[in-house]
Amino acid sequence: MARRVKLSGDPAYAYAVGRVRARERRLLTKRELTESAEARTLEAAVDALREAGYELTVRNSAGLEELITDKTRELVRFLRESLPDGKLLTYLRLPLDYTNLKTALLRRLTEKKLPSREGGGLSLKRLNVLAGGGEPTELTEPFGNLAQELLEEWEKSQDPFLLQQGVDRALYARLVELARQIGLPFLTAYLGLEIDLVNLDALARCLAAPNPEELAPAVFIPGGSLDIRRMENLARTGDSTGAIDYVSHTPYAEIALAAVEGAPEGLSNLAVRGATYKMDFLMQARYAPFGVEPVIAYYLTKLNELDLVRFVLTCKLNDVPPKTIAARLWGVS
Repeated sequence: MARRVKLSGDPAYAYAVGRVRARERRLLTKRELTESAEARTLEAAVDALREAGYELTVRNSAGLEELITDKTRELVRFLRESLPDGKLLTYLRLPLDYTNLKTALLRRLTEKKLPSREGGGLSLKRLNVLAGGGEPTELTEPFGNLAQELLEEWEKSQDPFLLQQGVDRALYARLVELARQIGLPFLTAYLGLEIDLVNLDALARCLAAPNPEELAPAVFIPGGSLDIRRMENLARTGDSTGAIDYVSHTPYAEIALAAVEGAPEGLSNLAVRGATYKMDFLMQARYAPFGVEPVIAYYLTKLNELDLVRFVLTCKLNDVPPKTIAARLWGVS
């Protein structure tokens, strides 16, 4: 069970919470998502999502991206209207900027052709230039300097995992500082949970790698509840037995042990169950009559839903077997 925290109960957000409650009724249910995933055709998959407001005007990948873009823009408009606190708005939108930077760098340096996401503040046009080989100096700071550093590191390692961890390290450093300034226990606890899950994934990947001593010093992120110094030592020495013992005594044992043990599908199961763990944490705000927490929880839950819709319909467009799609749904409880 995910950690519970005391909510603020701030009455200033009563109107925003009322709007959230109306929107929550249109969130996709587990039944609708599963029905869409298990559908035999794209048409049937879209039909299962229609009541929640999802419809493809053109039934191809471009139509899907148009749908996700429109829904994301509408969600960000709602967030702006609901949050007078500029720092909190920045906090919630910032992960999209770093995800888009990560996507642009991966498109530039690898064969991965991942889509960008609307909703952040970083120019997607400039990111596309970077992805095509343009100069990092075209980006606003601190993203330009970060991109330059990561491109230089790539010349040494050419490791996509290290690249992605480098982006995440910069993101979470900013989020930790912003969360400290905002001072909301709900936000701080959720951030710690996110960082813990990133670090557990990093531990499992290091233990499975042929060169853990090279990876370990660069992949763990400060700010969570886990002992990253101990995890780094376990990873650097490849001490699987010690890692299993350590993780088994954390609150994440049930969702992370298989990954740390190196079991087949262990990492994918950690991703799926970790996302569900985060959604369970956010659910506590569903019952709060006041406070900013319901707005935060709705925004994060809706973003997760958009990712799920993109995943399911992309799989349908590429003829992935329904059972495979259903088995990989995350954040569904």
